Amino acid sequence: MATENMNRLEDPIDVMPLMHKAFRAVSDRTEEMASKASTLEDIEELNQAFGFWVKQILYHATVEDEVMTGPLKDGQPVRDNETEHADLAGKAGELAEFIAKGPGAGLAESVRDAAFTLEDEQHKELEDRFHEVEAALHQVLGDKKVTARTIRHIHSRVMGVRILELDHFENEEAFVCSLVRDEIDEAGQLYMVRRLLIDDSAEDPRWIIDWVHSELDEADQALLKDLEVRFEGAVAQPA
Repeated sequence: MATENMNRLEDPIDVMPLMHKAFRAVSDRTEEMASKASTLEDIEELNQAFGFWVKQILYHATVEDEVMTGPLKDGQPVRDNETEHADLAGKAGELAEFIAKGPGAGLAESVRDAAFTLEDEQHKELEDRFHEVEAALHQVLGDKKVTARTIRHIHSRVMGVRILELDHFENEEAFVCSLVRDEIDEAGQLYMVRRLLIDDSAEDPRWIIDWVHSELDEADQALLKDLEVRFEGAVAQPA
């Protein structure tokens, strides 16, 4: 949430709803493409759009698991929890586990456990739905044949993924972001959001933050820009 200074996020983790806006913009466009597809060329364009959607989630999920949900689950400071993770980016069509752990500070342990279980179930279902869309797209492209029936099936599957994604974002904003605000200091949060927005391993490290920026209105762009200044000015980033 923004502070009294409308160009500043009170907590760095409050950038998550802005990132979710960008994800929703991609999923909305992808669903619209699926609803209007009628030719093989349309399916090829849809396949590219879907691939970009998955690419974003793969990166987001992998980093989220490493620097946010993992430390929260373990109860360790984010800055002291640099561990090895599987390189999921090379596994075409597979989603990294992005389990939003925790329903918020002060809730009973049984409620936390229930939230963990819910997130696990959502992740598994979302992963399965992505595989279904991929399989349907690849079958059409392989057969080089488009029918009204296949279009309906692809569209319904894309809609299913989008709904599950929205459910996940709601849980993440309600539970995980609350835990981060309560349990991780500003320096740790700045490190966390920088990792989510800047991909130092990529040829263009800014591909994520520039994409997010492009999907936001001017007010949200100002918030994102201020946050970038803050995390780039932070010192002693973990190696």
